[in-house]
Amino acid sequence: MPRSAKTETVDDDELIARVRAGETRFFAQLVTRYADPVFAMSLRLIGDRAEAEDVAQEVFLRVHRALPAFKGEAKFSTWLYRITWNMCADWRRKNRRPGRTSSSLETEADQSDGRVNLEKKVIDGEEQAFVQQALDGLDDIYRSVVILHYYQKLSYEQIASILEVPVKTVETRLYRARRQLRLRLEKIGQGGRR
Repeated sequence: MPRSAKTETVDDDELIARVRAGETRFFAQLVTRYADPVFAMSLRLIGDRAEAEDVAQEVFLRVHRALPAFKGEAKFSTWLYRITWNMCADWRRKNRRPGRTSSSLETEADQSDGRVNLEKKVIDGEEQAFVQQALDGLDDIYRSVVILHYYQKLSYEQIASILEVPVKTVETRLYRARRQLRLRLEKIGQGGRR
């Protein structure tokens, strides 16, 4: 048991260095450390548990192959989430649902000036289903920032790095996403409650 307690305190950089030095068994510790967040992010972006599991496994295969090229310019977790986001975005493009366009969603969002208290909704267990349904209806560019910020707990700067956009774009997308979520939550609440 003391051995596992010691490995928990080893930081990502140390694990990466050991994997690069040929001690590939340390990659399993990276997988263990990030398996839940990568799966959660995949599930939220894709919406299908089985597909999210497949994508999460593919993420770690890609990370294992690409680890020698990791330069450490960003945190490992940011790099990992970028790969996860890219793979989920690829999956969503291949499995796009017809009828949703970002321009119609932006117009809908611009018609409302309210804000949704998303953190309260996320914390409140009885609202989880409503939040997920509303989140599923968002366009990918808005859904991504909500998931990365509220569920993955990433900063605007980390999100900007993952999405390869300016921080101001992240702020704008998050603002619009909140407005869209507010509208969607109101519609869902009105339809589901009497």
